[in-house]
Amino acid sequence: MTSRERIRKLLDRKPVDRIPNGLGGCETAGLHMLAYNKLKAILRIESSETRLDTFMCNAVMELEVLEAMQGDIVLLASPLMCSSNFWGSDIKSEWKKQMLWDQSFMVPKTETFVTEANGTIWWGNSKCPPDGIFFDHVPDEVNDTQSYAIPIPSPDDFNPLNDISDNKLRALEEQARWLFENTNYSINCGETIQDLQICPMPMTEWWMLMIEQPQIVHEYLSKACEAGLSQLKLLDQAIGKYTDILSIAHDWGDMRGVTMGPDLWREIYKPHYKRLFTQWHEITNMKINLHSCGSIVDILPDFIECELDILNPVQISAREMDPENLITKFGDKLIFYGGCFDVIQNPPGTPDEVVFESVRKNIMTLSKNGGYIFAGVHNIPGDTPQSHLKAMLDAYNDCNAL
Repeated sequence: MTSRERIRKLLDRKPVDRIPNGLGGCETAGLHMLAYNKLKAILRIESSETRLDTFMCNAVMELEVLEAMQGDIVLLASPLMCSSNFWGSDIKSEWKKQMLWDQSFMVPKTETFVTEANGTIWWGNSKCPPDGIFFDHVPDEVNDTQSYAIPIPSPDDFNPLNDISDNKLRALEEQARWLFENTNYSINCGETIQDLQICPMPMTEWWMLMIEQPQIVHEYLSKACEAGLSQLKLLDQAIGKYTDILSIAHDWGDMRGVTMGPDLWREIYKPHYKRLFTQWHEITNMKINLHSCGSIVDILPDFIECELDILNPVQISAREMDPENLITKFGDKLIFYGGCFDVIQNPPGTPDEVVFESVRKNIMTLSKNGGYIFAGVHNIPGDTPQSHLKAMLDAYNDCNAL
């Protein structure tokens, strides 16, 4: 069974020959570039072509790495940052070498990094402090002595793009065709269409508007939904015949639950997700991969009703998001993508044998109903010990050997 066949059967809830490996297959199921180089060392791959994927500093999973670790999903593109094409026979001219964290990486030629004498790295208006491994956005200075009234935004002024440029569509089409014809991997496209992740004013004020003037919020979300569906039609025409999964995102939870509360979420957002997902399935065969961090167990039945296919990253440390609870309640209704290795539960000092047993238990539980894709909880940080990565892979291989 090829990787593409395996994922397609899993997406249709049919039996597969082993638990699919989705590590690196979506923008929030990968590894920080530093962790990725450790993974390559485990796999004895000496390539120096580690490429920067998104603002989260994760790596583009190379085809030889996918093959060595029995990966099944390849990420087609990531509009979250990357302006360079990932795939094709002639893309090296789009990338350049860059020293970051005392290692050499490949970054898009359009990106500029400046390292100060004290080790601080600037990337546009984002900063990575000395000894840091991630970039934080640095907001513009605000004079706190002044008082600013937050104007109520008019939906008339919100006009999201209803199309995707022809250049972008052709680039995606060419890369998808190249992957389809030159590999046997299942293809996932990163976050490309307009979704419901909009906030035209500070978040607190936006939430207040949901309660005080919900009709304004509904108008915004309706426009966003319309734009997303329009873009989806174009995207499907370009890559739908090659691509199995399309990702979107919105972080609805924190460690405790749905941040705005499940009742308000149902009142405001559920109707628009219902429309988006229902019409999505009428437009394309690409399955919906929704990324949402935190505890969203309270609204998972709603997402299932809205016809969601895949949930990522499965934050098992959050309230009632433990694997056993998720599988018991939703295992026959959702495909879970991630959730095997959680750095919150297994920080760097954890013994390797504990990591092995923890990952093994999570995989065995989440795969009980056959609807599971192996990956960590979100992207694996760069300071993760190499031995932990090996324990994670050993646990995965052990589960498949049963």
